[in-house]
Amino acid sequence: KLNSKIVSMNTQGPEGKVVAVTENGETITADNAVIASGAWTNDVLKLAGIEEMNLDIWQVQWAHYEVDNEVAASIPQAFHFRKENDICGGLYYVFPSSASESKNNGGKSYVKVGVDYPTGGALSEMGSFDYQGSEQVLKLIDEWVEEHLPSVGKRSDSYCHPYTMTEDSYFVMDKVADNVAVFSGGSGRAFKFGPLIGDCMASLLTGEESPVDLAPFSASRAVVCGTNTSVAQTGAALVE
Repeated sequence: KLNSKIVSMNTQGPEGKVVAVTENGETITADNAVIASGAWTNDVLKLAGIEEMNLDIWQVQWAHYEVDNEVAASIPQAFHFRKENDICGGLYYVFPSSASESKNNGGKSYVKVGVDYPTGGALSEMGSFDYQGSEQVLKLIDEWVEEHLPSVGKRSDSYCHPYTMTEDSYFVMDKVADNVAVFSGGSGRAFKFGPLIGDCMASLLTGEESPVDLAPFSASRAVVCGTNTSVAQTGAALVE
């Protein structure tokens, strides 16, 4: 059920089914489950009685900036690596207006500019996540825009979203029970591989051959296996 919070999960239900209960009291039963809960992965694993993983949560910031339509066409996708300094992690990026087409107002286009480093230290759970982010990091982004994209206008909004990180920056794609597979550790780039990840996760539960070797993405590799205490909201996908 889309946008349904799971409050319990039993992977050894009647006839070997996966049984989950939502916060509204609805029971969902399925043959298999895919846990793809991002920063809440360990919360769902804990509900299911499955060993938690060593995952870090990064607070990562980005924003939209106004740009005239005739200028927008000249701004490409780009990445800028600069020397790390204090709170600055060094990596900045800009996505062109064509990647932000859903945000358009009054004849203006928008480009997305962000950083690929965490605000503050890594977190182990979402309870202390700050969706407002850091004004200091926003100032760094503003200054980067002013220096490298002088034709871009004012910042129109800003966001701070979680990256779920593994120590080696490799995804986790593995079975953690006979009827449960998990995807986590997207490390800020999982969306780019969406169709391939979907095929890989399906293969884990159907027994079909995976399109890529999944050994490097094992949940039992040394940097991932372990216990990580977490408390937050939860979610999972149940597959008939």
